[in-house]
Amino acid sequence: MESYVEKLTVPVQELNALAVKNIEELTALQLKTIQENATVGVETIKSATAISDLEGLQSFLTAQADVAKQIAEGILANARTVAEMSQGYATNAKEIAETSLKAVK
Repeated sequence: MESYVEKLTVPVQELNALAVKNIEELTALQLKTIQENATVGVETIKSATAISDLEGLQSFLTAQADVAKQIAEGILANARTVAEMSQGYATNAKEIAETSLKAVK
């Protein structure tokens, strides 16, 4: 009886561990993104307050186009990362489920 209960609880524990790992990775990605965006925001404010003439404004606007491009690239990279994490989670969860079904039979 104990081994049967063990066969049922082990997959649940494995799925919980997988979920926690996934949450940790997503949280780390979110915190990294928040930090990067905060840094960009502060640097943008610093640059904007340093504008003193038309040439400075033109330089600022040119730099902002580059910043927007970098942010867009970061968003795409994060989307890829999340997609890979989701795929890995689904694959691992499926493996755990299949293994537990074989063990119960």
